[in-house]
Amino acid sequence: MKKAFMDVSKILEKEKFKIDEKKYRGYQVNHFCVDYKSEKYVKRVRGDYFTITFDYVSLHQKQKMIKRELMKILKLLFKDLKTADPLIIGLGNSSILCDSLGVKTTNKVMATNHFTDFLNIPKVALFNPEVTEKTGISSFSLIEMVVRKLKPSMIIMIDSLATNNKELLNYSIEVNNTGIIPGSAIKDNKKIDKNTFGIPVIAIGVPLVLELDKKMYTTPNVEEIINLTSTIIADALNDLFF
Repeated sequence: MKKAFMDVSKILEKEKFKIDEKKYRGYQVNHFCVDYKSEKYVKRVRGDYFTITFDYVSLHQKQKMIKRELMKILKLLFKDLKTADPLIIGLGNSSILCDSLGVKTTNKVMATNHFTDFLNIPKVALFNPEVTEKTGISSFSLIEMVVRKLKPSMIIMIDSLATNNKELLNYSIEVNNTGIIPGSAIKDNKKIDKNTFGIPVIAIGVPLVLELDKKMYTTPNVEEIINLTSTIIADALNDLFF
């Protein structure tokens, strides 16, 4: 579980790092860009950061619209989706509800890497490394082994996020191309970004835990939120590649 990007979005807005904003009834899409000179100041790696924020009603009634916005973001970050062979990774702990977004999302994505070569479709591979406490192996090591074996053209990682802003809890999908540290609580885990394996890396997350005074809180409807947001993300990925 990682820190939500939106916790620093106010700083980015103040410093004019927002390069695009789209407002609709019930949801909003923002695009921030951090450059080399400003990455140390805002404590974020240089790259593109996108947020789709929405309210409870829109999450139920405008799923298709939110999905289309997510697809637009992914198309901006990945130019050749139709010829891609992606590795989609569901991070987190499937046994802990608020940390299960990654696994629940990959369970809804179509895997095609095992199909024979006569099918002219992207070879989509799915992988859920779980957490070190379950496997005894760091998530990074497991991901590294899979990448070395499959040689994907891109990596998409999906994970639950923690935020200290209660207004963002449950109601935001965040996307960036700056990478992620799987199992960041484990000190020996390494960051996975475009330099790690020499291929593009996209991180997608939803803030599902509120972090206050070093304690973690969630909401009674977190399962409902995970079911809805995981479906939106999975449908976007399925529609993009197929």
